[in-house]
Amino acid sequence: MNTIFLIDDDPDDREIFQEILEQEHPSIIFQQAENGSAAFGKLKSKGFSKPDLIFLDLNMPIMDGRAFLQQIKKETSLQDIPVIIYSTSSSEIDKKFAAENHAAQFLTKQYSIELLRKDLNAAVEKFLTV
Repeated sequence: MNTIFLIDDDPDDREIFQEILEQEHPSIIFQQAENGSAAFGKLKSKGFSKPDLIFLDLNMPIMDGRAFLQQIKKETSLQDIPVIIYSTSSSEIDKKFAAENHAAQFLTKQYSIELLRKDLNAAVEKFLTV
């Protein structure tokens, strides 16, 4: 059984993301956090299952995705979790930052449900055995 951790401050984006993947991969367990700080709190808490894959938004309050990515890659117990940047940004600067900080992939959020479904399924199938 695979676990995906979605870190995104937009509740609508979290809901759409989860609905799409639950339709395609009903066995996946979903965990969510609304910013990097809340995500780190969950990852470090006892009883929280280490996710198999993290989808990370870049632009969030409190701790943004950039700070979270840098921090998780410093944690020996967490640095092996693949992190996919999942953002509205398509900036080359953000893509370069993601690559330099060992993000597994960079996905720009799609506004078409079908394109989003295609991108999310491709990413899940690339990193998880589903």
